[in-house]
Amino acid sequence: MAPPPAKRRKVQIQYRGNKKKKSYKAHKKQFLESGQRGFLATCNSNEWDCVKECYNILNQYADELYGADEGEIKPDCKKDDKVRDSSAVIEEEGSTDDGNDIADDLQTQIKATKEKVKRRFQVVETGVSNCVFIKTVLENPVPLAIHIIEDIAKTKKQASRYLTRLIPIQAVCSVTKESIVKAAARICDKYFQTEPTTFSIVYNKSYKHNIDRENLIKELATLIHTKNADHKVDLKHPKKTFFIQLLKNLCCLSIVDNYVRYKKYNLIELARAEECPDNTDTEAKDDKEAANDDEKIKAKNAEKVEETIVYKEKKRLAETEGSNAKKAIKIAEDS
Repeated sequence: MAPPPAKRRKVQIQYRGNKKKKSYKAHKKQFLESGQRGFLATCNSNEWDCVKECYNILNQYADELYGADEGEIKPDCKKDDKVRDSSAVIEEEGSTDDGNDIADDLQTQIKATKEKVKRRFQVVETGVSNCVFIKTVLENPVPLAIHIIEDIAKTKKQASRYLTRLIPIQAVCSVTKESIVKAAARICDKYFQTEPTTFSIVYNKSYKHNIDRENLIKELATLIHTKNADHKVDLKHPKKTFFIQLLKNLCCLSIVDNYVRYKKYNLIELARAEECPDNTDTEAKDDKEAANDDEKIKAKNAEKVEETIVYKEKKRLAETEGSNAKKAIKIAEDS
């Protein structure tokens, strides 16, 4: 007998009607440009997680230092609500005015809501892997960075997992010697037209450039000494550090305080460190060590002088004994 025919599966066809697929507007990437300022952040991997941590840390400490950011629109606020509220306000305020004035005010309000709100912090592309730049509308990012660094050094609370270094950047310029020196001159007046202090120059690069490192450092050191000739170079414990970071086609410049003392602004190492010594303590320690070294050198030199004197005296005695022996032999032969 033939086997029974196979049962057909019932396929249920679902009709979606005239529903369209959701489409999302692609965000245009913003790139680092000359004239910007902000924070240079580095990470070992997971740049997106590093960006999130940058936003969290910067917004938290900026709210503590400057207050909440009123310019940024909250996620739960919709544009329709803002337009509706603005139109209601205009209707109340302009009820006695002409219709044309009300329409113009309404168009102005609608246009204002469509304009992009300037955020306090915004990530931009650097073109370098594991290197993130957060641009800011703050006039000077250094006070905020110092506030973050000092708080982490005091509380020893690890604030990041992927973010390693967070360095404030005061100027961004093109990668040419003339542009770098010109940008450096603009920010040097505030930090080096002061009482004598110690400084160092840190030069880093991510790509190969045709800039002579030694000549650039010498020219920047000369620029600093023109502000005050009594400034001294100190590579161990400088009070101020001129930070230079060469990226793909741009250069980031900044002048930071206690760069070496605060673990080169490495947030993870700063949280793990036992205690950051004060510059006065380190300078006193260095002076004491230098004095001890000078005493040791003087003692060694004195020993060498004594050895030389003893050697010369022995040599003289040996020569006199030899001459006396020769005279005695000659007298014996003559007799």
